[in-house]
Amino acid sequence: MFSTSKTRTRDLLRGRLRDLIAELGPGRRLPGERELSVDWGVARMTLRAAVDELVGEGLLERRRGSGTYVVFSPVLHVIGLTSFTHDMRARGIEPSSRVLEFRTITADDALASQLRVPVGSPVFRLLRLRLGNSEAMAIESVHLPVAYAPHLTRSDLDGSLYEALASRHDLVASAASMRIEPVLPAPASAELLGIGPDQACLRVSMIDRDLSGRIVMLATCVYRGDKYQLRAEVGGGAGVVEGGAGS
Repeated sequence: MFSTSKTRTRDLLRGRLRDLIAELGPGRRLPGERELSVDWGVARMTLRAAVDELVGEGLLERRRGSGTYVVFSPVLHVIGLTSFTHDMRARGIEPSSRVLEFRTITADDALASQLRVPVGSPVFRLLRLRLGNSEAMAIESVHLPVAYAPHLTRSDLDGSLYEALASRHDLVASAASMRIEPVLPAPASAELLGIGPDQACLRVSMIDRDLSGRIVMLATCVYRGDKYQLRAEVGGGAGVVEGGAGS
């Protein structure tokens, strides 16, 4: 009888914890075990056992000296011309960016060939750390000819670059070619993403085009493999996956 009552209590606690997880959302910290045990009228050890089970299921994680947090489930991105910002908001995650670099360079032979612009043309080079609920998710590098968005400013990089280019600079990326490959992060990238050097990442390289077929942007995004997943839906006879997954 005692065992049945204890099991019911644990089941109830797991249910309440799942409700709390859904309410808080990914990356948020749970109230302390002492606070929850008092609020819910249960023994602290019983509460801890229920939390342990959800940690084992991958819904929660304990961080030494910090507390227990709701785990980010990997963001599932269906390949298409949607932005990182859109992907995050679709998951109920607040997107943000930290601009690491925003400068103008001149296109060398290789970059000019890729962008199909004259050698020596001015090109914006953008580097951003993309975050979800303040946690590092990806590093994004973009090259964009200055001539296509001459009035681009640093403030345009706070949110979706696609949206900023379309609404403020009349530059619309309508199609893209994509290459996806698993990689290990460079030491500097691992530090920015807050991961170890042996944590697998996804590198997504994109060539974005406008309606006329003109190449308007080159982008490379390195996503944390534990935080991001990609899914492609390919029609019959297609040999190349088309789409974009950055900016």
